[in-house]
Amino acid sequence: MSERLKWIGRRQTLEMEKKSLEIRIQGLIDNLRDALDPMAPIEDLQPDKIAEWSIALDDAKKRYQDVLGGLKQLRNLLGE
Repeated sequence: MSERLKWIGRRQTLEMEKKSLEIRIQGLIDNLRDALDPMAPIEDLQPDKIAEWSIALDDAKKRYQDVLGGLKQLRNLLGE
């Protein structure tokens, strides 16, 4: 298998991961927005869940940035 084909396969893998992360990030944002509803009573707040989702969002965003960097590198290698 040529090196170019390996890069193309890696690019496709990263594109799929990018889409998956976009869905995950949007879901976490939606969860946080719902949990931080300013009209909800204070007793309904779930700080443990809010913290968990915030940390997960931070992790997903960092991974997303890594994936974007990898895609940029592969596009340069492939001359795109």
